[in-house]
Amino acid sequence: MSDAQKTVITLICERACDINGIVDASGNCTEVPGMKVVKFPCSGMIQPLMIEAAIKGGADGVVVTGCQIGDCYYREGNRMIRERLLGDRPPTLKKGTDRRRILALWLAKPQRQRFISESKEFIASLNNLAAPEAK
Repeated sequence: MSDAQKTVITLICERACDINGIVDASGNCTEVPGMKVVKFPCSGMIQPLMIEAAIKGGADGVVVTGCQIGDCYYREGNRMIRERLLGDRPPTLKKGTDRRRILALWLAKPQRQRFISESKEFIASLNNLAAPEAK
């Protein structure tokens, strides 16, 4: 399966890297084929259940993107989701969640190119995984 056939959901803080101009009105990232983008006021609003639901709903992977650690507009939001992804703060990801299908990026506004390149590398790595099991 080619990269273009993969579907990746990106849950992103609107104050993290600047993706304006590379996301169309439907939420498609024009620079990363197969990527759908959902913006949040803060990455701390992203819950593990959302990530699990995206994968169960057919996404091949999920990219969680927040501000750089220590530079959250809302003080602690990026640390909260980071700790949830690491299993250090409830609610956490369920034990059966394939963590290879989740990428976390902590980026500043000018790091758009890093967002694009790491997202493309992540999608390429998904090609080595079997399709997620429908539950």
